Amino acid sequence: MFNLNGKTALVTGASRGIGRSVAVSLAKAGANVALLGRDQAALQETLAAIKEIDGNAIPITADVTRPESVEAAVEATVKQYGKLDALVCNAGAQKLKPFLEMTPEDYRLLISTNLEGAIVTIQAAGRRFVAQKSGVVINMASIYSFVGAPWNSIYCMTKGGLLQLTKALAVEWARYNVRVNCICPGWIETDLTKPYMQDQKTIDSALKLIPLRRFGQPDDIGPLAVYLASDEASFVTGQSFVIDGGQIAH
Repeated sequence: MFNLNGKTALVTGASRGIGRSVAVSLAKAGANVALLGRDQAALQETLAAIKEIDGNAIPITADVTRPESVEAAVEATVKQYGKLDALVCNAGAQKLKPFLEMTPEDYRLLISTNLEGAIVTIQAAGRRFVAQKSGVVINMASIYSFVGAPWNSIYCMTKGGLLQLTKALAVEWARYNVRVNCICPGWIETDLTKPYMQDQKTIDSALKLIPLRRFGQPDDIGPLAVYLASDEASFVTGQSFVIDGGQIAH
């Protein structure tokens, strides 16, 4: 089960954190993986991790806020592996700040990366999926697609929008046998969350909200991405899967 041999996946934001874990998990399941990110050195680290498990991957420097960059990355993936079967739309940005202090530069960064970047990437891959009448899109949303949090207004807005985009595309593309789902992580220990977990008081307060009383790790996310990309999930579309240790269950 969950064998991805012969499939090709493209992962954005694959240079670190959740993106790296997802890419390694897909490769471990047998997929060829195109690693997209802006940091070539960090992508090489992901590539090295995949080579350690005898996986197959190529690093591609790309910026999801630039449509021509993403289109070129998709073309490079297809040129290398002959096809594209799955997209993991993981690239994202975060900025903690009171709403009234958000500058245009602040909210444009979040919107251009988290929403516009997803739109651009899904369009580039989606054109191929619709034409070939098969494909899988996995969006990386958040528990903040469902609940609000102080100093997170614009981030919540973008992740809520990504959840709705997932549902809409699942309905629109079902006739083409293209499945669209999203994963919604809670507190996962990554470079993105590290700045917000610098003092024990913050850590203790956060853990009180999580019934399992621990933070998640990037490796908690990868296996679900493998399942959603596999044929075993062929009847699953338009769904959101929360991985948060029970945080929003109460």
